[in-house]
Amino acid sequence: EDVSTEAEIEILRNAGHQVQLIEETNNDIKNYSSLDKLELFFSTTWNYRKYREIRAYLQSYQPDLVHVQNFFPLFSPSIHSAAQSLGIPTIQHLRNFRLACLNAYLFREGKVCEACVGKNPWRGVVKRCYKKSLPASLSLWNMITYNRWRGTWLNDVTAFITPSQFAANKFIEVGIPEDRLFVKPNITPDPLTNQKITSTPEQPTFLFFGRLSAEKGLINLFIAWEKLAQPTWKLNIIGDGEQREELEKFVQDRNLHNIHFQGYQTKDKIIDAIKQSTIVVVPSQWHETFGRVVIEAFACGRGVIASNLGALAELVTEGETGFLVEAHNLNAWVDTLRLCGNNPSLMAKIDYKCRQIYLERYTPEVNYEQTIDIYKKVMES
Repeated sequence: EDVSTEAEIEILRNAGHQVQLIEETNNDIKNYSSLDKLELFFSTTWNYRKYREIRAYLQSYQPDLVHVQNFFPLFSPSIHSAAQSLGIPTIQHLRNFRLACLNAYLFREGKVCEACVGKNPWRGVVKRCYKKSLPASLSLWNMITYNRWRGTWLNDVTAFITPSQFAANKFIEVGIPEDRLFVKPNITPDPLTNQKITSTPEQPTFLFFGRLSAEKGLINLFIAWEKLAQPTWKLNIIGDGEQREELEKFVQDRNLHNIHFQGYQTKDKIIDAIKQSTIVVVPSQWHETFGRVVIEAFACGRGVIASNLGALAELVTEGETGFLVEAHNLNAWVDTLRLCGNNPSLMAKIDYKCRQIYLERYTPEVNYEQTIDIYKKVMES
């Protein structure tokens, strides 16, 4: 979310637009006193102080529109009302499923969960879906329920942007008006536009990069990798997260010496790792709203093996830009990994197609045109 927001701002500024960023960091909450946290419990639903602050700022700045990337929890939906009170159109960017699901993932207990989609999310309170906390889950439930009842999304938000048609369909189920929903892919920042396709490594090398957490499906990938039984092939893991210790122990216990954890890496090193791989793997167990790692792989001229879930199924074309595999079908993962490792000529064709798709659909220039088209429609509505 942060990377996409920063990239969009840079593209708009480079095109000559004036962009003012108003931001808060949720890290400040760690230092809150008990009284501050009690206040946050209620202000998450509707922050009157932020309403006044944002309204005063907008009166002074007088923007053409307000594009809200994330209001949770420090701003609250009240900022949309502040803009609308001044006749300024607003856009709400929906990069996760927060308006439908307390934990924003549609994922619980290791599997996809849509129990609250299109319904009141009280079940998320019972299950303590947000941070495994009853008070935190209750606060978020109150925010969702109150703003649905108040009609905030219908009356105060001019339009919504979401990065995939899959996500858009879920938000329609929630009650977001279809005629106000725009689909615009997330962006990959420069310097990916200038990348060149490189030949695949002689020794098959597979790459995962991203957050190391349960919904990313790495345990299933590791089990499939063990069944693959190719000791000279490599699986590189870039990233960090709460599941890293569990994953490292799993690899150690199974003696999977050809799985290599490389930790957090800079963007340049990730790009190098993509170029040095045979193909990128995205074994997600949840409904990704987009999957920017797929586009980053395409930009570098590499295909993707992805779970056939959520937006990933929109991004990857079977046999052309990679392969879609049923998330829990371990034998299918084994077969697909083997197919990619044993067919360098097929990989070369896929790599070329991926680069072409990136240049046609996902460059900063294309994204800019999509953004401006949406902005114009919103300001004319």
